[in-house]
Amino acid sequence: MVIFSRPLPGTLATTFKLLVAIMVPSILVTVLAGTSASMGFGLAMGLGMAVTPVSRPRQAAMLVAVGAALGGLASLAGSTPWAIAVLMFVSAVLFAATNQRSAGLLSLTPVMVILFGPGPVDLSWFSAVLWILAGGLVGALITQLLKFEAPTRPVEKRTAWEHGLAVGLLCAAIMYWSLANDVPHGYWIAVTVTMALRPLPDQRRETLSGRLIGTFLGALIALVAVLLLPVWGAAIVGALCLFFLIWYSMGGAYLMQAMSLTPMLLIFASLGDLDSGFELTVERVIFTVMGIVTAVLAALLLRHWESRRAAPPHC
Repeated sequence: MVIFSRPLPGTLATTFKLLVAIMVPSILVTVLAGTSASMGFGLAMGLGMAVTPVSRPRQAAMLVAVGAALGGLASLAGSTPWAIAVLMFVSAVLFAATNQRSAGLLSLTPVMVILFGPGPVDLSWFSAVLWILAGGLVGALITQLLKFEAPTRPVEKRTAWEHGLAVGLLCAAIMYWSLANDVPHGYWIAVTVTMALRPLPDQRRETLSGRLIGTFLGALIALVAVLLLPVWGAAIVGALCLFFLIWYSMGGAYLMQAMSLTPMLLIFASLGDLDSGFELTVERVIFTVMGIVTAVLAALLLRHWESRRAAPPHC
C-alpha cells in the first residue's frame, strides 16, 4: 500500500467548486441556527450527495427521509443506552438492504444515529428531521449542478446481510457499553467500525489499514498544529485539511482521506484549548485502535463465512 498518493488527476477545479458549494450554505446555517444545526445539515448534505448519483429522484428522497427519521429518533433517544443500541442495529439492517442496490448508500445513517443521539449535535427531534431533510435536498442539488456521476456497486445479497448484521450487532454492543459506562467519546469506536469495515470484501484491507495509519498521521498533524501554532495558524491547518479531504474524496487513497479528516475534526473541536486538544487526540487514537481491532476480527469472521460458502461441497 502506498502511504502518500496523489488525488485523482483533473479534480482540482471541481474540488474548489464543491468546497464553495458546501461551505456557503453551511456558514449560512451556522449563522442562522447555530453549530448543531450546521453539523446536522452538513452530514445530511453528504447523505444527499451519496444517494443521488445512483438513485432515481423518488428513491433518493426516500433514502434521505430514512436518514431524517433515524436522526429524529436518535435526538429523542439522547444518551439512553438501549435506545441508541436498537437504532444502531436498525440502521445497519437498513444499509444491509440498500447495499444490495449499491455499496454505501446508507453508510452514513449509523453515524447520524451517533451524532444526533449521544454525539455533539444537540437538536430537538423536530429540528433534527427538518435540518436533515434540508441538507439532503441541498446535497442532491449540488450533485445535480456539478453533474456528479457514480457507478452502482451492488453487493451480493448474502454478503450484504452478513456484513450488515455483523456491523449492527457490534456497533449496538459498543454503543450500549460506552453509554452505560459513561465512556467519553466512546462512540468513536463504533464510527471506526462502521466506516472502515466495508461491505465489499475487496475494499476491507485498504480501508482498515488506511483508517489506522491515516488516523495516527492525522493525530500527529493535529498535535503539532494545536500545541505549536497560534490559534489562527491551527485554523488555517484545519481549513487546509478540509480542502484535502474533499479533494481526496473525489478519488484517492482512503488513507489520505483519514489523514485529512482526523486533524480537521480535532483542530476545530479544540481550537484555542491546548489541554482539550491533547486529550481529544489521545482518545481519538486509542478508540480508533480499538475500533480497528474490532473491525479486523469481524472481517476475519466474514471472510471465513465467505470462504466456507465458496468451498465446493464434499462428496
